Amino acid sequence: MFSSMGYHTFAVSMNLTKEEATRLFNDFKKYRDRTQKICIIECPKYKKDPSGRHYEVKYLGQYKGISWRIRFSNSGFMMNGQYMSCSVKAIINPKILTGEKSYIMAANAGYLERIEEIFNTEAKRISPVLREFGSYSLNRLDYCINIAASEVRTLPVECGKDLPKKIMQLIRYGDIPKKFSMGYDDKYQFYLKSGTVVINCYWKYPELVRDFEECDDLEESRDIIRFEVQYKYPKIIQSIEKIKKNPAKYRIDTIRNLDMQTACDSDEPIEVRDMKCRQSVELLSSCPPIQLSKKMYMINMMADEMCMNVIKNYYNKTIKPGDYYSYHYAERIILNQVSKGEKIYRLTDALKLIREKGGIANAKAGMCGNDLEEFCRSLRDLRKLRINPVLIPDEWGIDHIQNLFDAYYDQLNKEDTLQWSV
Repeated sequence: MFSSMGYHTFAVSMNLTKEEATRLFNDFKKYRDRTQKICIIECPKYKKDPSGRHYEVKYLGQYKGISWRIRFSNSGFMMNGQYMSCSVKAIINPKILTGEKSYIMAANAGYLERIEEIFNTEAKRISPVLREFGSYSLNRLDYCINIAASEVRTLPVECGKDLPKKIMQLIRYGDIPKKFSMGYDDKYQFYLKSGTVVINCYWKYPELVRDFEECDDLEESRDIIRFEVQYKYPKIIQSIEKIKKNPAKYRIDTIRNLDMQTACDSDEPIEVRDMKCRQSVELLSSCPPIQLSKKMYMINMMADEMCMNVIKNYYNKTIKPGDYYSYHYAERIILNQVSKGEKIYRLTDALKLIREKGGIANAKAGMCGNDLEEFCRSLRDLRKLRINPVLIPDEWGIDHIQNLFDAYYDQLNKEDTLQWSV
């Protein structure tokens, strides 16, 4: 099964005084001159921080799975009697960092233990200012689901290599929720952004050809549609505040998530998995309070259940639940399941309008008052019938394409059944 769900990138950050940031910057330059392993790039000015200076530290040669950013600024805040106006951020790809070299498989909270070991080793090589992983707070988290188009049922074999292109065409006719706007336009991408969240759905293959042509799983990516939800720092803080309101629950959830995710590591003997889980729980119990909280927040934010809830929520808001159908097939479902003539006309008219306007967002644009209310009502009714409002073009000669989110879970359940039957 090439499909997977979890997260693919995250960022952690730590506040610094100007003196600490200067010392760290000099240590990075010394490490660069000593090893020739990194380069330091000055970033363009940020609108939100016009007086600041920002630097990116990247590793030369093959992508290592981690990069660093240092921010110098004059504006800051007091913390523990010190004025914190600067910061350092680490952007981490857990699969690459831990040596798996995969650009199409997602990670989960079970990777944190290994990430922490590698992070601490690398930080120690560079500068004592970087400290250890437990000193950092979650800054950004990119949830994702990677779905192999070949694992979508109800499709004729002749769709072949064109299937990801066709699916992306349908996805780009999705909805744009309130407070979101279109980021940029690409024929194989559906990119929306708000002040706190970025939604990005795209065909993985063109992205890897452009940026990572030498990667090991380039060929496998031809089949992958990725839907990702990037939580920016304000959204991270908002989510963590919810966790803080029930500390007893999140402590229990942390241990449960560790137990479940360790158990899912089927490549190791059960004795090793149990030992790892016990060590992780003991580590949580023995951490100082501030480190304990940060690690528990990360585990909860990266847990399978959290990933699923976030992805499903934004998938349903944009791409919409329900299977894709041709107009005549969708009409047949409506006629079979709806008895009232007025409702039948309302639902079929909504489908025709979306097809005519080239997508849900375009059909909704300019609507207000009763018209908008009736249109949204029709979308809700179509959802109950498990019909995606976006129609398959007649010229494709296909009547039905399964909802990608459902296809993922169907394949997962199928593999679980086969595993238990062995």
